[in-house]
Amino acid sequence: MINLKNKLIIFMTTALFMLAIIVMGQNRVDAASWGAKNLFTTPKETRGTWYYKQEGKIKKLKITTHTFNKIKLYKMLSSNQAIKWTKKLAKTDKKSGYKLAQKVGTSQYEATDFKFYKTAGFAANGWLSSDRADSGHTYVAIKKKDKSNNDKVDTLRRL
Repeated sequence: MINLKNKLIIFMTTALFMLAIIVMGQNRVDAASWGAKNLFTTPKETRGTWYYKQEGKIKKLKITTHTFNKIKLYKMLSSNQAIKWTKKLAKTDKKSGYKLAQKVGTSQYEATDFKFYKTAGFAANGWLSSDRADSGHTYVAIKKKDKSNNDKVDTLRRL
């Protein structure tokens, strides 16, 4: 006859085994599952907290080494990789009722470097943007003359 202590050990072992099977069977959907592998590093000049006015309100924009307003930036994929992942996303998006592509596009951005009058900047688009025609925003840090005291101040320009 099995005593209470042995029953408890068998129950706990079975429960842990079932939990392990459940955890191993889960499919995690993260950034890398949509082709994003390499983080993009923003130019040092553009990093920091920037303030701007929109519709009469002061807004804040924070750019760190690998994020843009807390959204991860990844290096753009090659054309072949982008086509492959876009087709996969379109197929999966259709199954999800056309909600997945928007979620993927706003949860991570693809970014690329560029120069604006010899000043480093970057362009950020939604991940796997179907048009790949720079539908996002381009940012560069410039010096702008302050009208009140004629000093030059750092400004983030959106092109």
